[in-house]
Amino acid sequence: MVSVIPVRGRRLTDDFLELPIRLHRHDPNWIAPLTADLRRFIDPWRNPYLREAQVEHFVARDTDGRTVGRISASIDPAHVQRFGQHGYFGWFETVNDEEVASALLDAAARWVRARGMTRLTGPHSYCSTQEFGLLTHGHNTRPAAFQPHNPRYYADLLTAAGLEVDFRMDTYSWYADRDGEQLRRLVRRGEAMVTRHGLRVRCLDPSRWEQEIDLVHELFSASFARNHDMVPMSREVLGFQTDEIKQFLDPRLTRIVELGGRAVGFSMLMADANEVLAAANGRANPVFLLRYPFLKRRIGGAIVLMIGVRPEVDGLGIGRVLAGEVARVGLGEVPPYRAVHTTWVHEHNWQSRAYMALSKAPPARSYSIYGKALPL
Repeated sequence: MVSVIPVRGRRLTDDFLELPIRLHRHDPNWIAPLTADLRRFIDPWRNPYLREAQVEHFVARDTDGRTVGRISASIDPAHVQRFGQHGYFGWFETVNDEEVASALLDAAARWVRARGMTRLTGPHSYCSTQEFGLLTHGHNTRPAAFQPHNPRYYADLLTAAGLEVDFRMDTYSWYADRDGEQLRRLVRRGEAMVTRHGLRVRCLDPSRWEQEIDLVHELFSASFARNHDMVPMSREVLGFQTDEIKQFLDPRLTRIVELGGRAVGFSMLMADANEVLAAANGRANPVFLLRYPFLKRRIGGAIVLMIGVRPEVDGLGIGRVLAGEVARVGLGEVPPYRAVHTTWVHEHNWQSRAYMALSKAPPARSYSIYGKALPL
């Protein structure tokens, strides 16, 4: 028998956060996030998203009282208003046991159904502007930051519990020593648009941090206003998330495109924190803290967090400019970075996939979102 209980108190919170370390410690490609960072992320007093949404966390325990699984259930009011009565599950981790997985998913389904939701989808931790997706291809590769990593058997457990694939996504990677010719082609296409339309491209100004994040939020909200799967995050949530990763947000990696003095597009990249976290095993102990400055200076990869263009300037090639700026990073023009990794590219995102085709980069890792209707 398996019991699923809500997370209450320090002990259950510790069980919730530390379970993956025990489950995946033998997987050489799994990189543990810092437990202290995760503790802040699930704390409603610190993470403003948890004050905007409804969220519950659960752990599963076996008859001996051991924690054998975890899951979250969440409802995003803005998403419900736009897309309908959909609840999310996320933070999904479990031993390879159908009973445990089904008990966790049933608990999440009951929780969202009791609040009026008619469909459960995931994994989303906690929504589609945060970490989401189940890894289905690329288990033999190391993930970059914000790329989830899970055992192969998770997909079978979700299917056995009655969930089906809603949509698929891929991530891509480019390397200076492998993809130079293709990346230079993207740079030239971007430069042509800059010249043709009199555009200006600049980096983020760290001396005006809050104003620059205001601008990024404005551009992100405008560019994702009509997105078919997500709603833009609030300024408060964006501020919390960028503050959490600020030490990896090299200002040179964020590009803002201006037309006539007005910002019309942006791309935000960060140094790949996973290259540092691989040495920590989830704990910021004194040895790790001593090595941290050295490890951070040696980061060679950057990861694309967000790209957006104002809808009213469609047709001016702003997307080409931003693709070219990302390619510059991959080419090594922003030392010490010599590789670029994307987060998720939706299977229906034809524009981004067109750029991937031009670069001739194959998918590096593939993800799926699963879902099922909830009975009345």
